[in-house]
Amino acid sequence: MSSWTRLRLRTRPTEWRTQNESLGNRRGRQGAGSAVTTQETVWTITELIKWSKGYLADKGFENARLETELLLGHTLSLPRIELYVQHDRQLSEDELARYKALFKRRLAWEPVQYVTGTAAFMMAEFEVTPAVLIPRPETEAMTEVAIGLMGGAAGHDSTESGSEDLLLLADIGTGSGVIAITLARRFPGAEVVATDISAAALLVAARNAERIGVSERVRFAEGAGVEPLAAMGLAGKLSGIVSNPPYIRSGDMKTLPQEVREFEPGIALDGGGDGLDCIRSLAQDGPELLADGGLMVIEFGDGQGDAVRELMETKLAHVEIHKDYAGRDRIATGIKTTEANIR
Repeated sequence: MSSWTRLRLRTRPTEWRTQNESLGNRRGRQGAGSAVTTQETVWTITELIKWSKGYLADKGFENARLETELLLGHTLSLPRIELYVQHDRQLSEDELARYKALFKRRLAWEPVQYVTGTAAFMMAEFEVTPAVLIPRPETEAMTEVAIGLMGGAAGHDSTESGSEDLLLLADIGTGSGVIAITLARRFPGAEVVATDISAAALLVAARNAERIGVSERVRFAEGAGVEPLAAMGLAGKLSGIVSNPPYIRSGDMKTLPQEVREFEPGIALDGGGDGLDCIRSLAQDGPELLADGGLMVIEFGDGQGDAVRELMETKLAHVEIHKDYAGRDRIATGIKTTEANIR
């Protein structure tokens, strides 16, 4: 029987009583001559963080403190820092019940981002559901590379809101919309077309664009690969294409961590036998949509750099491989130019 099953609201479970016997002794008896009674123990923020962090760590969760803070902060509608400002706050029965429900979901290895319904990406918070991939640091690194190169090509600082330079950009396989929306935020004069094969994912992305305030400059289209963009008559018109496509080899899908394998959408992960099905299509068909000087930026998987470079060099010039925050080859960029000797 799990600790949470034994937990009755406002009563300390066996594991916690063992770690905090002084609390039980301090609250457990009345004065001399009276009947001995056991008072119910109250959970404070500090006590709940301490116990939850230890329990998650014992169960093999690597980021136990962070995840505890995220779950508790979500329960109490508090930023993480405020948990420590209000460290001695006592949880109500309703708050503890809500926290317990979230904690049990995480114990079943459901990703904490799905449990809370939110994920951070480049200093913004986005809605995520099991219909979309959880954004990761590798994709932040790719987006930063894209912003840097696009800003330089446009001849302005991407943070300048007054720029008149117009960028027409595409995010292929947008998922929750984090890339498209971030590009729209960083380039106030840009229009972005975000595509995905999943209608459910596009609904999430559209809500994110509305909440973050860029919905007027981000359009959404359902379909596979470049097909929606071609159908919109965008051949030769795009300033840039950015994509985090599926790139896990089909044979490796079963080896992914449980929280990825069982909860995240396989359609956003499985890149076919060699993991390059979607990247191969993008490298072949994407350049036709780019204007002269247009940029393509693609995220890829471990060990795929040489193959991706070869694919992109068939129709793009100045192909380069960039590293992610962990120092691994992760991002490929190339430029369409009619002057280059493309083989």
